[in-house]
Amino acid sequence: MNIIEKTIVKARIKKPSSAGFIHQPVIASYLLAITINQANALEFTLDNGVTIDLDTTLTYDAQWRLESIDNTILDNGGGGLPGFLTDDGNRNFEKGDITQNRLSFSSDFDINYDSGGVFLRVRGWYDDAYNNTTLTGTKSFQQDGIDMHKSKVELLDAFIYHDFDIGERNLNLRVGEQVVNWGESLFVFGGISSAQGPIDATKINVPGVELKDIFIPIGQVYGEINITKTIFLAAYYQYDWEEVRIDAPGTYFSATDGLGQGSVGDTLDLKGLPITEKKTDEGQWGVAIRYLAKQLNYTEFGFYLLEYNDFVPTPELLPPFFGPQLSHQYFEDIKLLGASFSAVFGDTNVSGEITYRDGQPVQLKVPGAFYFSEAETFQAQVSLIHLISTTVIADSITLVGEIGYNNVLSIDAEDTAQALGIDVNNIDASLDNDRSAAGATISVKADYFNISNGLDLAVSGIYRNDFDGVSSVGFTFTEGTKQLSIKADFNYLNNHSFGLAYVNFITDPDDIIANAGALELGHLNADRDFTALYYKYRF
Repeated sequence: MNIIEKTIVKARIKKPSSAGFIHQPVIASYLLAITINQANALEFTLDNGVTIDLDTTLTYDAQWRLESIDNTILDNGGGGLPGFLTDDGNRNFEKGDITQNRLSFSSDFDINYDSGGVFLRVRGWYDDAYNNTTLTGTKSFQQDGIDMHKSKVELLDAFIYHDFDIGERNLNLRVGEQVVNWGESLFVFGGISSAQGPIDATKINVPGVELKDIFIPIGQVYGEINITKTIFLAAYYQYDWEEVRIDAPGTYFSATDGLGQGSVGDTLDLKGLPITEKKTDEGQWGVAIRYLAKQLNYTEFGFYLLEYNDFVPTPELLPPFFGPQLSHQYFEDIKLLGASFSAVFGDTNVSGEITYRDGQPVQLKVPGAFYFSEAETFQAQVSLIHLISTTVIADSITLVGEIGYNNVLSIDAEDTAQALGIDVNNIDASLDNDRSAAGATISVKADYFNISNGLDLAVSGIYRNDFDGVSSVGFTFTEGTKQLSIKADFNYLNNHSFGLAYVNFITDPDDIIANAGALELGHLNADRDFTALYYKYRF
């Protein structure tokens, strides 16, 4: 086992809820210094052979705003929305304000007997930064937004699992609330894994966050079996559906005042329209085949077929002659074909994936309205992980990079689009944003082991640059978006962790307006630089 394989094993979440048979996203969190250290959990063995593992983490984390409000952002808004519809999260916090002051816990229960068991995960938090309905700005939070950000206790994973021996084959089955996560994506959104379940975007900027806190489990039946020693088959059927959690209007990282739990102030006055939400709990499913090519230095290939309903809301506001209405729509029956590879060459891992989607929502160019249509899209991304085991400046250094690209292949010719006078055959002219876009992220992490009696230190830096195009595929690439993150994590005996972080959104709104004429929603955090710290105790 070389150093790459050791890193992969160390990075995996070892509980049964780990994300299916392909674990690459977990590697990303490890390399980014997102905390997933494995401490010794409490273990009990009963007389009947039942074992109970209890793993609990207590965390305190805090954030402070470092930059003053930029009037360019307030005045211009983003994504076609005026400033007064995108400003609440900005106005509610001034430079130096604490934007997060949180106590939280997470407990994993694994009850195992013979070849099966039950796995449960519970978490809860209290954030004093949202302990009132009005902050420093002129806006206020709706109660739904306060409830989500201030305090909550919830059951996440809750499933039963069992391994069956079928001749020389092993079948693993899991039923219940769980996470299934395939593909090779490290940083880029919009790959295979984004079609398999919602994420909790409110946790992404929480100091010391763990990967298991970002993915939201949903009810499903999952199984995987080895067909041969080198061919593996996996499949799932989802009987439940949950939407992605986004920052509620008025919270520090919120981008719009009309999406998320609770909408505030001017947004409600502006609408004056019936608001409808189109959701579905109908089944979603996926099938994957993994092939380990021994003749190609054990390169792993994956092939995927999925059908899903979008987890991200799509706001639509049609022109008056359609009968004015605002809807938060979730597009259904999106089909995905994908393929991936992962290869190891010495101390370097190279991986990537491609995806084709039929039914992906894209925004069309309609004056005075927000209108989305189904489209065929393509996305590709390639990543590299290189480990340097011994250096002069650190005990080990991890270099990570990923570049991604997507493209709109065609737009469905719907009746509504034709009524709006849109020629869907002219793709570039029909789209509100660009037909293609690209971006890249690089990361460097230096590890210093046992710097003092069981104390380890990891220092990491991450740089993101969306360098070409404003993607028509949401939450992927927005040209002009740049971000630099620097973090130091201390770990003592795998039980105590302490970290400091600094995040600088290098995005220049004045430069973007000068070159592109307008801001996008992805640019609105340009003045929300922050510093953060956390302390974590695991037992």
